[in-house]
Formats: sequence, structure tokens, C-alpha cells
Amino acid sequence: MDTNHHDVVVVGAGPIGAATGRHLAEQGVDVAIVGPEEPATPEGHEGTWAGYYDEGRLCHVLEVPLMTSMLTMRSIRRFDALHARTAIDFTTPTHSVTVMPENLGAGSASTWFDRDLLAANARDLGVTVHELDEEGLEAHYPDLRFEPGHVALVQPDAYILNPRALVRAELTAACLDGAHLFRDEIVSMRRADDGVRLTGRAGNTWTADQVVLATGAATTMTGLLPRPLALSAFGATVVLAEVEDPGSLNMPTMMLLKYRDGERLYGGIVMAPRPYPDGRWYLKLSGSSLLDTRLETAAQTAEWVRSGGNRADIEEAADVLRDLLPHQRFTTFRTRPCLVAATPGDRPYIDRVDEHTAVAVEAERGAMSADEIGRLAAMLARGPWSDSIPHEVFRAEWADASA
Repeated sequence: MDTNHHDVVVVGAGPIGAATGRHLAEQGVDVAIVGPEEPATPEGHEGTWAGYYDEGRLCHVLEVPLMTSMLTMRSIRRFDALHARTAIDFTTPTHSVTVMPENLGAGSASTWFDRDLLAANARDLGVTVHELDEEGLEAHYPDLRFEPGHVALVQPDAYILNPRALVRAELTAACLDGAHLFRDEIVSMRRADDGVRLTGRAGNTWTADQVVLATGAATTMTGLLPRPLALSAFGATVVLAEVEDPGSLNMPTMMLLKYRDGERLYGGIVMAPRPYPDGRWYLKLSGSSLLDTRLETAAQTAEWVRSGGNRADIEEAADVLRDLLPHQRFTTFRTRPCLVAATPGDRPYIDRVDEHTAVAVEAERGAMSADEIGRLAAMLARGPWSDSIPHEVFRAEWADASA
């Protein structure tokens, strides 16, 4: 059995954990980052899983609430330096186009696709966006077919963020500055005379003065916290539609809310073609079933991952692409499982659990804002909160608070 002592141990080696470790190492802190490698395939899976096991995330400011966009902008400003430090490419320029009915009634989708609110948020951050009416939408993207009466908001300087590559860059930079990376899954954590003692699934142990838990949607399921966070986890489905000739598709990445005759037909992302590790190119969609499958235990999560996702979503995705790109043929579809989470206020938790432990968790959009969340978590691990954003914004809420 191997015991290592560090100033800080970051539990979780995904986007937020890797970023937290990087910012700590950059400041000269003796930090260890502990997290497993990505499993080779979902089939037969028994352990932890992460939503960042993918090739594309939309990275933009057309988000609600404004805090999400602010954290993202702070992260984006450091992307060039991170790329220069590591020589790892993790962004691809894209237009971000949010499409919605011009006359959108009240409902759960109305806030997320509120054109005036999204435009105001962008203005507050100094980001240029363009509004397109129905005719303008057709003129700007002539290869696409939208429903009558739909309009759009465009951010022309957005990115497709590769979350796997982002994690590689964050971990590479962290290790260049002296961080220690251990490929293991922490299964227990307890107080000890020398701080906090952590044990990995492989039997290794670490001790630390401070611990930062950055374990994403599975945070409550890990059993590492003394009480459950107010954090709901869901099994989401990604549909990948193979593109034989990606060069023939001139399209942006869209958040698409599609209505016809007053009926909602789709609400979700349609991502421009991306290359995947199997050497093929795919359009990625994730829509209506995003929050359908609630996950409360590690066993439920493993079962969901092994299922490969909701196959019924393929029919929805095929219908969307048939209408949106009528001149393209898509014959091969497959699904991938994903994990997302939700907090009551749709904001990240960056907070202390006790004097030795902090938590850094984002609900659904953690990849694009991860670098800034990691910076804030690193600051919290080292001492008192000192950012211009009040710490109250990121206070953790607990599931048993009202019990």
C-alpha cells in the first residue's frame, strides 16, 4: 500500500478537477489529481462515468443564467494561453445560432430560448450577437430549412469545445507545473491526524491538508460527502448521425427549439459535424429526453451507461435532420450515454463542506466554464474567498436542509 501526502488532493480528473489542479500547481501548491481513465467502451461498465467523454460541446455566451456566460467568458480568455502552454488543440470556431419561434409562449423552454434575455446577457459581457428574422435566417443559412415563423440569435465567434482535449490540456499544464496525476477512483475519505485520508479502488492511499471534490453529476453517489447535495443527476442520450462527406455541410452549431402548429417537436442541440475517435464524422444531437432518466445510485448509473442510451431518441433525431437538411442522407445513427445534473438555482457549487474539504460541481455546462470554476475552487482551497463575484452565488445547497 502506497501513502502520499500533498497540500491538496483534487478528487476527479474531468474538466473542473483538471482545471482546479492546474491552477493550484501554477501557484506552486503541492497538488495531486486523482481520477480514473476513461473506460474503453460503455458495454460491461461497472465504475464511474463522466459527461465529458465526448468530442464536442458548444462554448458560447447565449446562456441563462448570466453567471454561466460570465464564467464561460473568463474561461475563454485563458484558452489561448492554455493552448500555447500545451500545444493541444481543443477548440474549433463555429457560429452559435439559437433558433426559436418568434412568438414563444410561456413555458419551461421560454426562458432558455428568450431572445431578448439572451441578447441582453451577451451585451452585458461585451459580446457581439446578431438577431435574424425569418427571412434573415434563411438568407444566412441557405442550406438549412427551418419551420415558418422561426427567428434566431447568432454569436459568430463561438467555439465547439472538445472536452476530452480540454481535459488533456488542463492535465498536461498541471503536470508541467508539478502536479501529480494518479489514475484511480477514490472510494473512501475520512478525517485523520494528518488531515484527510483518501483510499483508491486500487488500494492506494493519499493524505492531504485540503481536498477538493470535483466529481460532477455523480458527486452525491460517491458516498464521499457526509450529507447529500441538492444535486439531481440524469442519464442523457447523445445521438450521433454519421456524415459521409462533412465538407458538403456548411452549417453552424445550433440550439434549436422547433415548433409546428403550436406543437413542440424538438428542443436541444444540433452540432456541426465533428470527427470522432473511430475515424468517422458525426452530427451530434441531444434533445427532448435530456432529463427523463433520473439516476440516484452508482448502480443505476452503471446500468444506464451499459444501456448505451435511449434508442428511441434516434427517431426524433432523424426527423429533425430530415427537415433541417433535406438534401442530405443520413443512414447510420448510434447513441451514446451521457450524464448531466441540475442544481436548484442552475448554478455551480463552489463551496466548503468543512474546514478540510471543498466541493466544485457544475450542473450541465461544466466543460465550457470549467477553467474559471477550477480557478475559483483553487482559490477557495488555499484560503478565503477573494473574487469580485460574491461567494454567496456559489454556496452549496443540501438535500436534507429542510428535513
